[in-house]
Amino acid sequence: MFDGVLFDFSGTLFDDRSVLDPARDSVGDETITRVLSVVDSPEGVAARRGCDVSRERHQAVWTALISEAGPYSGKVVGAIYRALTDPAAWQPYPDTARVITALHDRGTKVGVVSNIGWDIRPALADAGVLDLLDTVVLSCEHGVEKPDPALFTLACDKLDLPPGSVLFVGDDPVKDGAAVQVGMPVYLLPTERSATRDRGLDAVLRLA
Repeated sequence: MFDGVLFDFSGTLFDDRSVLDPARDSVGDETITRVLSVVDSPEGVAARRGCDVSRERHQAVWTALISEAGPYSGKVVGAIYRALTDPAAWQPYPDTARVITALHDRGTKVGVVSNIGWDIRPALADAGVLDLLDTVVLSCEHGVEKPDPALFTLACDKLDLPPGSVLFVGDDPVKDGAAVQVGMPVYLLPTERSATRDRGLDAVLRLA
């Protein structure tokens, strides 16, 4: 049993594959497809490495990649970037609120640790879970991102719990799996996911 659970955000609690869908109506399917092909390419992934250490860097890197996919006008780039960072565009998985509520009701301390370049608290509030969380640790607010052990240590300190008593739940074996470096047990979710299906978070209730 664990005294605390820390969750990753994107791909763990909230769907990361449909976030740009709302922008399709304004910029078109072809534009979104081209943008995703650039940002998810090996070169795009390399360019995004480290971009979540600040809001300014996140915006600069992402808008440059979006523009490169066209090139597109500032209006189009701005529309896509706003969609990416719009709390309403991020949809929680169906089991997100249920599992966080159950953990909270048990008296388990709960938090979110995310590599992100913008404030996700409004999205958490919209999902009805922000007030249930004991901490929200964002890379852009601390200048360090996973897999740096410092972010995991900081989150455990904010829960006032030793790392060995806190379960980390994520989907990335490199970034999230790095929690083991500070002595945290880790539970990794399957790669396959959909915004309309449970993410498999109920397993955390059995573990925690």
